[in-house]
Amino acid sequence: MFRPFGRLIITGLLACVIPACGGCSAGDWPGQSMGVQTMSPEQAQAPRVVVYYMHRTLRCISCLSIEKMTRDVLKETFASELASGRLEFRVADYMIDQNLARQYDVTTVSVVVVNLAGGKEVSHQTLDRAWDLKGQPKEFRASVADAVRAALAKATG
Repeated sequence: MFRPFGRLIITGLLACVIPACGGCSAGDWPGQSMGVQTMSPEQAQAPRVVVYYMHRTLRCISCLSIEKMTRDVLKETFASELASGRLEFRVADYMIDQNLARQYDVTTVSVVVVNLAGGKEVSHQTLDRAWDLKGQPKEFRASVADAVRAALAKATG
């Protein structure tokens, strides 16, 4: 009984650790924002939306998939907003950036959509179903797109 169980644990650990070391190109490596890289003081004060993909330090295939789906829906659906700086995508390790994790009450892999105005947070929404929808790409993408659309609508007044 213990022998197969031990293999499951080892197999599971390898599946979670190995993909965390690869699978991203240098240009897509977490920590590199999509959207405006350098902002003028006026841009920093303008209403905008920041989408955080928050992950733990060691990431499995599912974690990487959630990041990729989030990144893809933003690139495909909101390219002009990303280019203009009205929308920004950030990746953060909630185990390392504990202040950010506390600010958004993140304790697991999450997507958080934040409205900023005047350089300060106005509101935020944590997409609680991100993990549950990871195997349902159409529903996942719709959830992210709907939340970002609503946040962008708030950001324009």
